[in-house]
Amino acid sequence: MSSSCRCSWRRSTTSRTIWPSARAVADEPGAHRRPAGPCGRCPARAGNKWQRRLRRHQGWWRETHCGVPAGNIATRSKPVVSMLPDGVDLAVNLWTPEARESLGAAEADLDAGKRPGMIQMDRVRRNLLSSQPLCFNLFGYLAAHPEAALPWIRSLAPDADGVSSIRLEWAPATGTFTGSAFDAFIEYRTGRGTGFLGIECKYAENLAKSQVKPAAEKFRTATADGGWHAGAAEALDKMGLRQFWYNTLLAQLVERAGEHTRGRSVVVALADDVTARSTVDTVAAELVDPEYLVFGSIEEVVDSIEGHDGWRDTFRRRYLDLSPSDEPA
Repeated sequence: MSSSCRCSWRRSTTSRTIWPSARAVADEPGAHRRPAGPCGRCPARAGNKWQRRLRRHQGWWRETHCGVPAGNIATRSKPVVSMLPDGVDLAVNLWTPEARESLGAAEADLDAGKRPGMIQMDRVRRNLLSSQPLCFNLFGYLAAHPEAALPWIRSLAPDADGVSSIRLEWAPATGTFTGSAFDAFIEYRTGRGTGFLGIECKYAENLAKSQVKPAAEKFRTATADGGWHAGAAEALDKMGLRQFWYNTLLAQLVERAGEHTRGRSVVVALADDVTARSTVDTVAAELVDPEYLVFGSIEEVVDSIEGHDGWRDTFRRRYLDLSPSDEPA
């Protein structure tokens, strides 16, 4: 089974233009040059400094490993370096069969169970910068190899002795009120029962612009039900904080349902994402048990995996090693 990037695709069902494979593009002279924008024509300057750096790297990946032109975010907009074109094959953004199978399973689970959650297919297919395809490329791959994730799970739950399942875009079908789902939901076995990690996955999102609407009363009521310090709802009802607050409330609801002996809310992002780290610290400080919400780096997840060398190498080049796309000093 291969886990290397194979990025051939067709422009549309009517066009017979077939773009070169990633391997062919990578072998061309100068293919791994530092991109100037990356292509010199497509916008790469939107967003904050952190977002611009990650967008530039995904543009480099598109040019050097996928060999396809930049796509548009919306009709008639200018091409964006981190977007793939319309008609691109799903295998360009989700390069392993495991990631694509996990996507299919998540879609089926949402449809059959009428569960909260949403999969934005255009984002999964074409947005190189989005955390949703990243989550499928990471935890969706591990869903097919759950025991490979056990060392990382044990760093958060030392009593874990096995992995029952890893599901993507999952929430209980009933009993929740948040209207959202975990990006990934890991169930693990212990000598005392079943525990879980409810994961929120981040990459280049601007947390300062997330969940802009004030919290509905149901979130405040759930916060007052226990597990939080007095005044927590007032402290957390702010842009940039609400998303991790809501995700932790969802984890508490799942744990209180009684099917798990222990739960935890986990934010997984790049190690250098200081905004995500500080936001986790701020929200966790309002919990009676601040260790209920923790930060875990994507690098720690990948580094803990034994074997799976092809997948790990591709994942690192795609998301973690930003040096090839760094701008010259």
